[in-house]
Amino acid sequence: MSANTGAAIPRTTWEHCLSAADQLVLRQPLAGREQQEQVVVLLAAVLAGCADSAGLTGSRVAEAPLDGLAGLLDAGARIAVRVCPAPPGLGGEQREALLALDRSGFRDVQAAAREVLAAHLADAGARARTVRAAAGAAHRARVLHGAARALGIDEEG
Repeated sequence: MSANTGAAIPRTTWEHCLSAADQLVLRQPLAGREQQEQVVVLLAAVLAGCADSAGLTGSRVAEAPLDGLAGLLDAGARIAVRVCPAPPGLGGEQREALLALDRSGFRDVQAAAREVLAAHLADAGARARTVRAAAGAAHRARVLHGAARALGIDEEG
């Protein structure tokens, strides 16, 4: 996922969902690599569910509205994870780990995913925001943050 510097270009709808979810998560620091990977797979599963119900495939999954993801995340996250097409090496291990969590553990990952979406929704303001727009903004922010840090003008460092 985001830690993988040699990420392949997405080919399948699921790979596009993973890629978009990974970009969304870049904006929000999470507790650790395991939680980050689980949040990416959870958001990808929710995105896959939203995209499927809207008839979006391939790169068009990023046209899904963020508020639709937030709704499915709250109402049917575990079901979305159960039915997502995550094969080994492309979220399959994280999918199984998510499904093995007890209610409390799953709620923790769900809460972290909700925080990621809430941050993007807050940035969107009153206008409708798609996954593509939010992922692009997250990527640009990450690049600018890296450039500021390299120049020694990072407010955190």
